[in-house]
Amino acid sequence: MNLVSIIIPSFNQASYLGEALQSVLAQTYQQFEAIVVDDGSTDNTPEIARSFTDARIRYVRQKNLGLSAARNTGLQHAQGNFLAYLDSDDQFLPRKLEILVAEMTAHPELGLVAGQSIPIDEMGNKIGSIFATPLRADPSQLLLGNPLHVGSVLVRRDWQIKAGFFDESLRSYEDWDMWLRLLRLGCPMGWVDNPVSLYRFHRQQMTRIGSQMTAATFAVLDKTYSDPTLPEDWRRLRKVAYSCAHLRAMAQCFHAYDFAQAQHHLCEAVRLDPLLSSDEGHHLASKLASLANSPKNPDPPAFLELIYSNLPSEFNALRNQRKSALANFSVEIGFDAHAQGDRVLARSAMLRAIRHQPTWLANRGVTSVLLRTLIA
Repeated sequence: MNLVSIIIPSFNQASYLGEALQSVLAQTYQQFEAIVVDDGSTDNTPEIARSFTDARIRYVRQKNLGLSAARNTGLQHAQGNFLAYLDSDDQFLPRKLEILVAEMTAHPELGLVAGQSIPIDEMGNKIGSIFATPLRADPSQLLLGNPLHVGSVLVRRDWQIKAGFFDESLRSYEDWDMWLRLLRLGCPMGWVDNPVSLYRFHRQQMTRIGSQMTAATFAVLDKTYSDPTLPEDWRRLRKVAYSCAHLRAMAQCFHAYDFAQAQHHLCEAVRLDPLLSSDEGHHLASKLASLANSPKNPDPPAFLELIYSNLPSEFNALRNQRKSALANFSVEIGFDAHAQGDRVLARSAMLRAIRHQPTWLANRGVTSVLLRTLIA
């Protein structure tokens, strides 16, 4: 059988590390080794890691050098012909290795295969929508953003050797940089339409690490576009790629309530990709709704309302559709929240929709959800 090396970097995540390791031991595919790389933790990470006596789990400690360096240390110790990555606060679903190894075995030409990921909160509760965006046939589309959760990926060792180590100068998005490098080398990638991992969101950290993520976003693009051998089809996407990065930066700034910088990034996004301002702003409105509907946001309708309430003055077309956009989005979120059993979010979303457009009171579906959540 194919040995899978699972690399688990950990820095002060002792409260989650046990669950991560339990999810590894619970795999239906048991031919693995797990390498826990303690990146200089000051909590009881060593005790948690050493409490697991299964010989397949190894513990390595190093001084604090960052996530990329910890993954690279794991790579240096890995012996498997397949590589998987698991952040210490995330988890594998039981069939993760079974599903992805089977896909690799059935398609030996693939160098990387990925599956879906389910977002969870600090307590392990499912939140938001499943990460189910497949890899596109055109590799250059990965320049527009990273749809892959690192815990949902399996990499063939030979391709990882070709790509080399993770870039230790990056403090975030080092995985996106790695996938782009693999694609540039010609690595064929596959997609499995099944959830294989749980991706934990620490919502209270979003403001603190937002500037770090923004800097890393542009650093990855700057690095990619500095390559003189970059194919022409990748170069043609430069403006759109940077436009998408500015939209993500805008969202990070709104998390930090830095409205001036948020407006700057929004204006830059539209300048680089004029298509965003076409069709009376409907295309941009769709992008904003997508950014708001993220597991990072505990109340997506409130976050979208924050954006619309602080649009630059020149976005009149978008301002004119504010009420309908916020109402429609709130209704969509309300139905999704109700289906997932989140009565609090379902109720608040429906009430927002009615506040923005009272005509939604005549909709039986909306009133039914609202009454059920109020009674409950």
